[in-house]
Amino acid sequence: MQDLIGYDEIIENSMRLVIYETLKKVEKTGLIGKHYFVITFLTRFPGVSIAKSLMEKYPEEMTIAVQYQYKSLVVEHDFFKVSLSFGGKYEKLVVPYKAVTSFADPSMNFALKFSVGYGDIEELQGSDFGESNKANKNGDKDKKSAEIDLSAKVISLDAFRKNKGPNNNPENN
Repeated sequence: MQDLIGYDEIIENSMRLVIYETLKKVEKTGLIGKHYFVITFLTRFPGVSIAKSLMEKYPEEMTIAVQYQYKSLVVEHDFFKVSLSFGGKYEKLVVPYKAVTSFADPSMNFALKFSVGYGDIEELQGSDFGESNKANKNGDKDKKSAEIDLSAKVISLDAFRKNKGPNNNPENN
């Protein structure tokens, strides 16, 4: 069956909004407790800005950790900026959310994985968080949608729920 709603793109945009909201909180309060983030992104994605030396070392994809040695986190609607220490020298990175291929907070056993690759860049360049139905306009995208395994996008919230006693057992309800 053909997806005329564009669920895959709606899900991807919603997951990217999680990154935005998370980083926005950290921008205001700093990292709290044991939280930290591991973010992987496509280095050649339009809008990504990293030092030439980093681009030479990571020509396709780069994984960063936002934990101890970061500063100047600025969170915008479409991208974030952060300065990270590489070999004792701080380098400024600009990363559009659409370039992110994975986002994780290992302290919470939380991770998001995106199905973006360089082949998707042309499609993603013209879209925005609010343009989820763009998938309907492209017949090739519909073929891709049928091939995507959505099980990789399912996030179980059970691990985050706190049991307060035997009455909170879902089997008892």
